[in-house]
Order: sequence, then structure tokens, then C-alpha cells
Amino acid sequence: MNEESFEEFNEKFASVEEALQYIADSQAKSEFIHKRENVEFRKRAEKSEKEIAEIRELQKQTQKHLDYITKVLRFNIEEYEFQEEKLEKAGKILARKREK
Repeated sequence: MNEESFEEFNEKFASVEEALQYIADSQAKSEFIHKRENVEFRKRAEKSEKEIAEIRELQKQTQKHLDYITKVLRFNIEEYEFQEEKLEKAGKILARKREK
């Protein structure tokens, strides 16, 4: 310790006990801040996990809706194609009957 820092130390603290108490208080404050930050981090992490779970559930529901819409559209398209085929067959049969 150089002479300047020793004088500064003497100005700040009247005794070694005060200096040790200051160090202990500083360490306790630092530990408290660290613990508080850990708790806040865990809370944010839990909140993020809940939000991710909600998003995944929404994705599942959306996929179910999309699957259903696709199924209905496919059915309608197939039904339309089938009706067109039926109409063509009926048209051919009617055309033959006219010819007779």
C-alpha cells in the first residue's frame, strides 16, 4: 500500500474494524444483489417457458385447423371432379338415346 492510499484509507475508516465491517457489508450487499438477479432470471425463464408452451399449443391447434381445412377442400375437389365425370357419362348416355 503506498502512502496516498494509506492516507485515503485512514480518512475513510477510523479503525481496521470499520474497514472490515465495510468489506463485510459490501460482500453481503453483493451477494444479495446476485441472489436477487438469479431470482429475477429464473422468473423470466419460467415466464418464457410458459409462453413457449402456449405458442406450441397454438401451433398444434392451428395445424389441426389447417389439416381439417385441407381435408374438406380435398373432399370438395374430389367430389367436384367425380360430379363432372358423372355428368359426362350421363351426357354420353343421353346422346346415345337421342341417336336411337
